[in-house]
Amino acid sequence: MRQTLPKLAILIVLIFSMSGCFLKSVHPLIASKDAIFVDGLDGVYETEDQRWTFASDKNPKMVADLMRQYPDEDISFDPGEEDSLGMNAYLVLFENKQAVNSKPTLFLGMIGEINGDRFLNLKILDVDLGLSSAFVESHRFNVNTFSRFQLKGNELTMEPLASSWIKDQIQNNRIRIKHEVVVSEFDDSNEILVTASTKELRQFIEKYGKVKDAYEDPIILKRTDYEAP
Repeated sequence: MRQTLPKLAILIVLIFSMSGCFLKSVHPLIASKDAIFVDGLDGVYETEDQRWTFASDKNPKMVADLMRQYPDEDISFDPGEEDSLGMNAYLVLFENKQAVNSKPTLFLGMIGEINGDRFLNLKILDVDLGLSSAFVESHRFNVNTFSRFQLKGNELTMEPLASSWIKDQIQNNRIRIKHEVVVSEFDDSNEILVTASTKELRQFIEKYGKVKDAYEDPIILKRTDYEAP
């Protein structure tokens, strides 16, 4: 598309319309130069309460369909032409099927391989918080989330890295990774915001990526028919 990525942000405490279950990182796990396409991924996948749509330059019509849902948003990429991402990336549309009047949320997804596993890196591109002023925008923050990722036939499995596991390992001095502890002023709760570089994150996954407890319960989705919005 036409320009570089603008300031696209999310409140640290909000992602996927859920609480702080998933590990959040300042830097991506998958850099654009390392991103790959997954054969046959483009399409729609569902559970009883979630719907995920993946669209890449392998399916420009789907990319155009998703972008048309956000005509007023300054969402664009470099390089590439209109209705083209111009990179090994996916537009990922997440929908909460059970929430009333919930607006779909658009992410930029990068997939890469580490130690024989595939990982999905998500960064939000659009979230409707009902707020639009420059002052409010300046108080939001970009985050990345990571999931181990497998496509097998018509079944898509995502296992998000668990913030609770990382927090426990850090508090008990079992692992070292650059981070900040973000403390809530309302209820004294806290969560981990990882500040390690992409290189350090990959090294972390190389060391701990096979640990079962490092992941949330898997999200298992089934492919369904695509209908243009």
